[in-house]
Amino acid sequence: MIPNVLRQAAMELRSLLLLRWTLLLPAAASIWMLLHTWRLRPESSQDINLYASDTHQMLLMLTTAIPLLLGVLLMRRDLLHPSAEWLFRLPLPAGGWMAAKWLAGLAYMTLYTLAVGAAYAASALRHGLPAASMGRQLALYGLLYEHAFAVSLALGLFLGVLLPLRFSLPAAFCAWVFGSLFLQAYIRPVYEWSWLKAFYLQPLFENSLLGNEVWSWPLARGELLRIMGFGAAFSLFLLVAGAALLGRSKPPLNRRRPWLLALVAMLAAAGAFAPFASLEAARDVHRAQLEQAAAGPDERLDPAAYRFRLERMDLRLKLAGDGSLVAEATLELPTEKGRLLPAERGRTLRYKEPGIVSLLLYPSLQVRSVQLNGVPIAWERKGDSIRFPELMLDRGRPVQTVEIRYGGRLDEWLSGPGGSESYLAFLRSDALYLPASLGWYPLPGGDTLLALDEDGRLLDRPSSALTPGAAYEVEASGFRAPLFGTLPEEPSADGAVRFRGVSGAGLTLVGGRFETVRREGEAIRIVTTPGNRDEAEAFLERFERRREGLEELAGAPLGAVRQLFFFPMHLIGAPVEAPSVNRSWHAENDTLFIPQTEHRNLDGYAEDALSDLLLFGDVGRGEAMARENALEDPSGSESVALAIRSAYAFLYNKQRGPDEPYRIEAEELPAWRSMRALIQAAYDRGHAALAREVLEQFRSRGLALPEPPRSGAGERMAAAAPPYVTVDEFMKEWRARMPDDRWPPMTDDEGG
Repeated sequence: MIPNVLRQAAMELRSLLLLRWTLLLPAAASIWMLLHTWRLRPESSQDINLYASDTHQMLLMLTTAIPLLLGVLLMRRDLLHPSAEWLFRLPLPAGGWMAAKWLAGLAYMTLYTLAVGAAYAASALRHGLPAASMGRQLALYGLLYEHAFAVSLALGLFLGVLLPLRFSLPAAFCAWVFGSLFLQAYIRPVYEWSWLKAFYLQPLFENSLLGNEVWSWPLARGELLRIMGFGAAFSLFLLVAGAALLGRSKPPLNRRRPWLLALVAMLAAAGAFAPFASLEAARDVHRAQLEQAAAGPDERLDPAAYRFRLERMDLRLKLAGDGSLVAEATLELPTEKGRLLPAERGRTLRYKEPGIVSLLLYPSLQVRSVQLNGVPIAWERKGDSIRFPELMLDRGRPVQTVEIRYGGRLDEWLSGPGGSESYLAFLRSDALYLPASLGWYPLPGGDTLLALDEDGRLLDRPSSALTPGAAYEVEASGFRAPLFGTLPEEPSADGAVRFRGVSGAGLTLVGGRFETVRREGEAIRIVTTPGNRDEAEAFLERFERRREGLEELAGAPLGAVRQLFFFPMHLIGAPVEAPSVNRSWHAENDTLFIPQTEHRNLDGYAEDALSDLLLFGDVGRGEAMARENALEDPSGSESVALAIRSAYAFLYNKQRGPDEPYRIEAEELPAWRSMRALIQAAYDRGHAALAREVLEQFRSRGLALPEPPRSGAGERMAAAAPPYVTVDEFMKEWRARMPDDRWPPMTDDEGG
């Protein structure tokens, strides 16, 4: 029967292509892709894969209407046509007839996949995208297109058999709107029913897990394969049920057999739904467990009050064959007469339970053993903490050694408002994200690792990982993907990756097929996706000139930043209201994180953020708040710290020209206008070097601004209070270094 089915399918396909207009639609789809990817706007991201991802979303949402319409027309054309009488006399059963039409329609829809893929490949070659990156994108989206077309076509054929043309066409239109748009854009965001994803006609619209070419497939693979398995089984059910319905026009010899087969196919589809349903159920159960360990909005405590000093941490990490983490952590805790010391000097250490030492470890990780000074001890695991009595500490030891063996899986998927999805952490052999704040290694004290917002949603707490002045030595093995960390790496000949350094913010590990972009003579490297290599190289070339000017102003090398992470980061951290809202850029140790979007790229703002980090120790996110506070201060005694920061940008622009200007933060402030006139006068008189000396006096004392919270939990990671510099303090330093000339006043009543 198979040769007959294939011959019939060839006839159906030939009749489709003879219509001529059907060949224009795939060409239109390819032109759409070319229009969006051929020439990228200079002010936007230059990652073609990012643009292609958004274009695929729109194309697949629109093109799923075609197989639905096609399925109805393929069926109703023959059922309404007089020639159907002889067609029904062919030696082909109803099931073979349905299969032939499905194969013909899928072969035609494959033209769309090929046309869109060819257009993307042409743009990718024009932009110099690596062949491996282009191949992975073609394979991923080709699979998604074919799956969506196969399911939509089967549904169209079923509707064509079930209903007359005057009903089947409107029903197909409603099915397209419902399955390709309405479920994703409205029903799931409102009710947050994740299991509805199995009934999407296409999985791309409003899918926040796609868009990162390195992480998307490893993260979405398990879910997508389960959905595709259910889609294949459900499509088979639709075709078998459609063949049974054809018995009304083409009666079979055994009238019961088609309906029995349809029942079996329906049960098989229900069975194919079970793996996806079990995945969603396991996620819901796991999230409920995490919520129990999280602090409520009224239960959050200041982590700093409960954090004790960590002198050193040694970590040994291994990825087991089953994908779980096997770890051993050794912590050295300084004590005084058997008492722990507060992490921050000048504080009094508090205990959540009197006399109980508490270490934070993420709830998904299981503790296997705890040793204190080489001796196994009794310990308790409660939520995200490991507890033992402080009386067990040796009063004669200045440093206590705690060894903890632990492990487990980390696949911390969350669904948030608006249907957004993200991962707090994940662990794969080819993809890895372990943020320091999540406590994937034991943290000394603190409050909780997770919190709940007012709506009961989980939030991460970035300040959990703060460990002032702790030395880390980490060894990781068993990972296939390259690993990157927020501590310096050390070369290794045994295949393991080692990180070593002193950190105040712990260690974040990132893994995947990322590209490392370097430039000779530039100390900073960029870790990014393959599609961003050209943009990263151009940024380093520009920043080489910026660094020269900054170091000339500072009078010393600026080496606080070792690397920059730049890739789409919307799928990590707590979920957000809309998938288009991304994590904010921030610094951790010697690493700057810049989340990429189509409109957030390595532009002048990224240069300014990196410049601020090198000069002042923050990325400038707090400048708006500092400017508003200064404008709202009615006393006229506001701090001029923001104006001093802007003076660096002003002098840089003076000396390096306007091609790549350094943005001035305090543009609207009266204090800045006065200081600008003062520095302009010094510059005109040839005293620019002396002006730099004045500025350096205040930079050496600290000009870091408090940054807005990185999480809804509200903790801040930068300076706790804004620097306060009065006009008198500034003018005192100015007069001490400048010649005794007449200078423009800083305020109306301030002398020159």
